[in-house]
Amino acid sequence: MVEQIGGGAAASSPSRIDEAAALRTARPLFWWDAAVAVLLVFQGTLGAFEAIDGAPIWARDRELWLRLALVLLPLALFGALHVALGRRVLLRGMRDDPLRYAGAAFLTLLVALLALATFVTPLHAMLQALVYPMIWTTAVRYRDAVLWSAAVALTLGAAMFLGLHLGGSSGALASAAITGPVSFVFSVVMGTWITRIFMRGEQYREVAEQLRRTQAEVAALSQEAGAASERERMSRELHDTLTQTLAGLVMLSEQADRALAAGDAERARDRLSRVASAAREAAGEARALVATTQPLGDGGLEAAIERVAERLRADTGLDVRCDLETVPLDRERQVVLLRAAQEGLANARKHARASAVRVRLAARPGGGAVLRVDDDGVGPGAGTGPMGFGLSGLADRVRHVGGAVRFSPGASGGASLEVLLPPGPGAPGGAEASGTVASVGAGEGTGG
Repeated sequence: MVEQIGGGAAASSPSRIDEAAALRTARPLFWWDAAVAVLLVFQGTLGAFEAIDGAPIWARDRELWLRLALVLLPLALFGALHVALGRRVLLRGMRDDPLRYAGAAFLTLLVALLALATFVTPLHAMLQALVYPMIWTTAVRYRDAVLWSAAVALTLGAAMFLGLHLGGSSGALASAAITGPVSFVFSVVMGTWITRIFMRGEQYREVAEQLRRTQAEVAALSQEAGAASERERMSRELHDTLTQTLAGLVMLSEQADRALAAGDAERARDRLSRVASAAREAAGEARALVATTQPLGDGGLEAAIERVAERLRADTGLDVRCDLETVPLDRERQVVLLRAAQEGLANARKHARASAVRVRLAARPGGGAVLRVDDDGVGPGAGTGPMGFGLSGLADRVRHVGGAVRFSPGASGGASLEVLLPPGPGAPGGAEASGTVASVGAGEGTGG
């Protein structure tokens, strides 16, 4: 099929022949075969009647048989050319992968046979109804199709003029002068129109194919992004659960070792008992993490924070006090606040060298909640270094639900971790705008 309209000097770039193209062109090739067969039979019948001219078919007139052979021979050659070369050339043309040299040879023979058939009898000029569409199907460029159409019009007009003139017709010149130009104009107009329709269809097909490829790429990227998000979530969960529990196990083991070295068997047994309890808790956290179960346990958010505080109180001797209100939040936001409490308590234990910690949970006016963890330790300082994974992960977690994190020196010394969450979906005040960017204040480097 012609690939370019206007400025036809640019050669087409053959596209890949694939199975889909073969399926698209199998049926059109059948219709080409049918059209060639029907037109050749029709032309053969008309030519035979003209050659016989009323004479009985059984007559032994050699001149009659010669005329009949001359009429039918071009048609037979036309059919043989179509079978031997035309089908292959047409098939490649319909696949948008034309055969340049084989196509040129086919069109040359086609034009010659049309001229021969028209010279024998003007009735065969009707073969142009097949020749012109074949040209527009097999030509490589738009310009080539126009030039081949002009060649057909010229040779057709010349053959018709010679045939009629030698046959003694007085209207030979007029017939040739009308048939050639009219057929050329009709061919170019129809060829241009059909080519534009074909090109528009190909553009739509390419857009659809590109859309399918884009959808596949988006699906792949979404899958990769989902995997990355899941890895990040697992990292946070590990830090907020197993990592802190294992850190507590190390601390308890060191205390038991020191108690044994000092001969305090009772204290050593107590610490080893706590090691066993913490190990069982770590195993439960691991199972919950793998099974993606609800991490709050029995009693909801307040009870979960109390358990974390009690464990820290028992393990370290810190004075941990909790002032917790029941806040109506969805499960996701409750988990965020539990992780925030764990991070604040872990920060007080590992970095602040505090003796007392206070955890407060309260509802915000208009909906949502605020959690504060205050300690009386050394507090964040300018030289504490870069922000640790714990506070960074907490900030990302809080930002995901539209909240904000503030980590700063406390009003009376020590450190203060504050987490503010907007109301969840469907909660009172849920229309309040959320999405405040999580921020970690100066001295955030003490996060672990």
